[in-house]
Amino acid sequence: MSAEILLQIDGLSVNYGRVRALHDVSLFVGKGEAVALIGANGAGKSTVFKTVMGLLKAREGTIALADRPLGSASPQRRARLGLGYSPEGRRVFPGMTVRENLEVAVFGPSAERHTLVDRAFDLFPALGARSASYGWQLSGGQQQMLAIARALMGRPRLLLLDEPSLGLSPKLADEVMRAVRDIVADGTSVLLAEQNVARSLASCDRAYVLDVGRVALSGPSDALRDNDAVKKAYLGG
Repeated sequence: MSAEILLQIDGLSVNYGRVRALHDVSLFVGKGEAVALIGANGAGKSTVFKTVMGLLKAREGTIALADRPLGSASPQRRARLGLGYSPEGRRVFPGMTVRENLEVAVFGPSAERHTLVDRAFDLFPALGARSASYGWQLSGGQQQMLAIARALMGRPRLLLLDEPSLGLSPKLADEVMRAVRDIVADGTSVLLAEQNVARSLASCDRAYVLDVGRVALSGPSDALRDNDAVKKAYLGG
């Protein structure tokens, strides 16, 4: 377990109207960790992310980033405090070039902008090779890389990464998931939501299994990979 807790969620419950989407969810992410949220479609993974980012309001529970309660902080304030978010769906600006997509997300001065863009191209060389291409000209995998890289332009302490391999070929999915370890090595912790459980457990230190809005299991990735319930439900065992 990491010595320093970066994100702490305690007793989180969220409703969509009268429907309870999350039930008393508690989890944490340590500094220098990659942690996975795994579960079937509709388990509540994206709801956790949207609530952490302030896009949904919690009915009960608390969320803290580096011991700072987020309370009613706006999504913009949460980003300034160190949260990065790459939502499901490869949301890039199709009429802007790859470089422009990245530069528009940088908070700092010009020198910092160049440094961060160069770092993104080191992480995803395919983007550097297509820096002058428009968003609509990229493949699905390249668009996903661009969405992740853009979320890193704010130099977040924690990146929320929602379904990064969805719809990608196995080769591109593996390439995107390998970047998770590089992102952590570069100083940004990762909370990953992913339906592909095998890839998640291979990329992350620990994992939480969500089932219909509740944490059903949690533990180190190796232990969950060997868990009979996880094998049966998600790994074809």
